[in-house]
Amino acid sequence: MKRLLENTRRHDITFNADGRIEISAHVTRELDLHPGDVIDVAVDEVGREVYLYVKHRQPAGRHKAQCHRTGRGRTCNSLRAHSVEICRKVLDMRGFSTSQARLPVGEAVAVDGVNRALPIIIRYQSSQSS
Repeated sequence: MKRLLENTRRHDITFNADGRIEISAHVTRELDLHPGDVIDVAVDEVGREVYLYVKHRQPAGRHKAQCHRTGRGRTCNSLRAHSVEICRKVLDMRGFSTSQARLPVGEAVAVDGVNRALPIIIRYQSSQSS
């Protein structure tokens, strides 16, 4: 029997090669994100844990990775940000070339001076030796 759905877990954040970052309503609620907030991605010293967090809350001026609403009206809770640097680094962590990474996030944690961060679950491409 062949399964049609290998993985039933839905993605929470999408990184695109062109720099577009799509943030689901779930992540928006967990991090209390609002339009104008600036996000960032941090990697631990070992390089295996990746975290999404809010770098600045609605700062004055224009910034990279600043969040904007994806839809019209006040009911749209998903956001979009743009950062080519962040997207390229996350896509490189996947271990193979791809134009898009749709990834789930874990439970919120506190890490290195950041009150609330979400671990991004990245399935690394394993190197197989013959």
